[in-house]
Amino acid sequence: MSSELPSGSSDVPSKRKNDGNSTLGSIFETEKTRQYLLTKFSMYRDKINLETLRPLPIFLGITGPSFCIAPDAFTPPSKKMDKNTLEKVKQRVNLNTAYFLTNYSLIATGTFVVVVLLHPMMILYSVIVYFLWKMHNIMVKDNIPLLVMGRDMGQYVTVEMRTKILYFVTLWVVVFYCLIPFLLATGLAALMVITHALLRDPKQVETGRSALSYCKDNDSDDENDDDGNDDSSGSEVMVDKMGGETV
Repeated sequence: MSSELPSGSSDVPSKRKNDGNSTLGSIFETEKTRQYLLTKFSMYRDKINLETLRPLPIFLGITGPSFCIAPDAFTPPSKKMDKNTLEKVKQRVNLNTAYFLTNYSLIATGTFVVVVLLHPMMILYSVIVYFLWKMHNIMVKDNIPLLVMGRDMGQYVTVEMRTKILYFVTLWVVVFYCLIPFLLATGLAALMVITHALLRDPKQVETGRSALSYCKDNDSDDENDDDGNDDSSGSEVMVDKMGGETV
């Protein structure tokens, strides 16, 4: 009596093992990606503060008393396409992103605020969904019955059913009222930030910083000179008065 197994039965454990390894690998990759994003977010969050906010003349390349944008403030990363063009683009974008990070964050925040204010229905439905979830969580936490005209509707509409209904309503609001404004705000903010990071010349940024610091130094020197002149004129007046009284 032969005890041979079917030809495909020996492959079942190996397939299950491979499926388990692939699942573990995907989970590991997802966790690794999440940790990487959290690390990047924490790193950039620490750099976003008022101390790294760049002045508007440096951000836009404004020079001179006429407040005009310098002709060399915005230039292409490379004048001709070659094998080093991509490296130059990446280098310029990284430099400008690191230097103007707080400015870019303000631009993105302002863009999102403006787009949200232009969609009042999104605000209304988002507030309604928020309060529905808030009421649902309070009722579940404190075991408050769902009473309608004195009748407990909890036996007909259970907690699981209400949760599923709220998930469906939330998904409906997100898709039909929040998705388009979100994509619009993200696209506009990304377009402005990437365009500035791509075209703003770091060499002109250094020149603008030098000119701005020079102007500040001159202004401070002028103020000191004015204070000195005022003191000297005041002392002369005091001397004249003292001399007149003596005479």
